[in-house]
Amino acid sequence: MNINMTLECDTCGEPTNCRIGMSNREEQRLRFCCPDCSAPIDLVFGVKKGGGITGAHRIDGRQPFDAETNFVDLHLDFPVSFGPYVMGNTPYMAAAQRIGFEEMQLHSARLNTLNAEHELFPKFKTLLKLYAGGKVTPFKMNAAKTFGIITKSDLPQDINATLYSVVSNVMRPFAMPHANESVVKLFVNMMRGVWVKDAVSTEAFMREIIDSGFLKKLQLDCLEIYHRILAAELPLRPALFLDFDDMYHSEPIPMRVSVDEFETYKDLYKDICEIVARQLNLVAGLNNLQKRNDHNAFKPEIGLSRAGNNRTPKNLAAFADVNFGDKLKFIDNSWYEFDNRAADNQMRNAIAHYKTDYDEISQKITYFPRKEGMMEGKSEETSFLDFIRRILIAYREMHSLHQLIKCLFFHEYIMPKPT
Repeated sequence: MNINMTLECDTCGEPTNCRIGMSNREEQRLRFCCPDCSAPIDLVFGVKKGGGITGAHRIDGRQPFDAETNFVDLHLDFPVSFGPYVMGNTPYMAAAQRIGFEEMQLHSARLNTLNAEHELFPKFKTLLKLYAGGKVTPFKMNAAKTFGIITKSDLPQDINATLYSVVSNVMRPFAMPHANESVVKLFVNMMRGVWVKDAVSTEAFMREIIDSGFLKKLQLDCLEIYHRILAAELPLRPALFLDFDDMYHSEPIPMRVSVDEFETYKDLYKDICEIVARQLNLVAGLNNLQKRNDHNAFKPEIGLSRAGNNRTPKNLAAFADVNFGDKLKFIDNSWYEFDNRAADNQMRNAIAHYKTDYDEISQKITYFPRKEGMMEGKSEETSFLDFIRRILIAYREMHSLHQLIKCLFFHEYIMPKPT
């Protein structure tokens, strides 16, 4: 269903024609900025209290829409294109033409899961807090009552089994099909391989990451991201659509997201990137074990520069201090295939340390990734849609490497200690 309306901006008085494609989500919160003055205009549907329009008001407009008045397409579930009004070319029809009706069904199935389960999101957040706080009894009770998962015992391996079952179920709309199964198989085989090859050296690696608290802290930081991804569910919907949009991958075009704005989510991207950077410490340690039977032994002179400076980390602790953008250089012939799209180090630096500018109308992000003193010279540009897509890809990489954390904990709980 589509709703056509003409809104007059409360700030500048200019009219905008709106074609709103309705999602199946019970609550729908949409936003665009006035094309004339950039003032935000919010539309809320399906909410018993607090719904309606803010920042503008409805006026009588010409039907069908004319070519002279500002026009916007809005839809929660798909990216919406810039351009003039075309009768019949609704957001749904435009999206279906881009990916085909079969892929639209797959996209809709994921969104329907989000629509059906979004009321569980606060309970999921509570469950993660119970786990993080070591509240075993209420954790087990809530897992059984809310998510239907029975914990076999109070043993840590059974508590973790429940935790990861819940996480997998709740977060499945954001995953690519069968992605978890493939990486878990990879991680289990890797752990088995280094253990069989040299149990003593593997145990030394385990003791360093366990006894220092590194692995536990990293696990808890990963768990903190999940409820933030769920909170970003609305802008992530069009990013999920791009899983099926081959045209966008080969030739990105400017398309809008119909909710929120850049400032709301830029720290989420930065925080996920920082977690992934720390997860790479585990990949490097296992790589060193596999190739040199010592988690602290990096390939000799892998960090040797043309000028003769050797930046090869002396041990895993030194590798942990390496800048994110340089870490992959020191993992020789890595056993793990890292998705380089998961982290744009220049964008991360711009968000964390330098500056970003956001144009609310075009949804164009301009960022300055380099230190240039008082000057703001060399800038990079991306769209809000592409930025949200980067969050999704970075989250997926973090989630995949979180499966390695899960496997390491299970190894610690069930494997005998070498003598």
